[in-house]
Amino acid sequence: MRVIYCAGEQGRVVLDILRADGDVNDVVFIDDNKELHGKSFDGVHVIGSLDELSETESAECIVAFGDSRGCRLQLASAVERLGLEFFSAVHPDTTISDDAWLGRGITVNAQTYVGPMADLGNHVLVDSCVNISHDVSLGKGVTVTPNASLAGGVSIERDAYIGPGATIIEDVTIGERAVVGAGAVVTDDVPGETTVVGTPAAPIND
Repeated sequence: MRVIYCAGEQGRVVLDILRADGDVNDVVFIDDNKELHGKSFDGVHVIGSLDELSETESAECIVAFGDSRGCRLQLASAVERLGLEFFSAVHPDTTISDDAWLGRGITVNAQTYVGPMADLGNHVLVDSCVNISHDVSLGKGVTVTPNASLAGGVSIERDAYIGPGATIIEDVTIGERAVVGAGAVVTDDVPGETTVVGTPAAPIND
């Protein structure tokens, strides 16, 4: 049994990827919203909350929560405490180098390219039409949204967020929990917990 944790917008995206890749007869949802329990979400049953699962069941899980600000990793930690394994959802219409490394519980949407020696950490979310060049490192829980481009040697640290259409040039590091705004062009390192916008990208005032 494959379990999608969160019957919401990102859950719908994950389900679409799984459908594009084949049969989803073994797929169910769980959600913390009790009003959804026992109902159908996009034609798939919501069996209950995380408490419905146990480490004795033959189940694998993926956390389908789009918010990168710690929530996805918190939910993943709760799954880990039950002793469950994670599966990944990678759209068949994407290109991943044989030399790339993919972690557990990741989501990669359609028309994305992942280059050689790229390293995608656990619970990373990469949306559609993203270019991830060679030797790029994405830390645990990173979110990369549509049409972003990461040049060679870029390092994105844990739980950072890369906005739609952002461009990050070679060998730049984006710090932990930093945010790169939509359409930004990042030419210098970005410290952790910092939000940058514009061309070239600069920190916004608090």
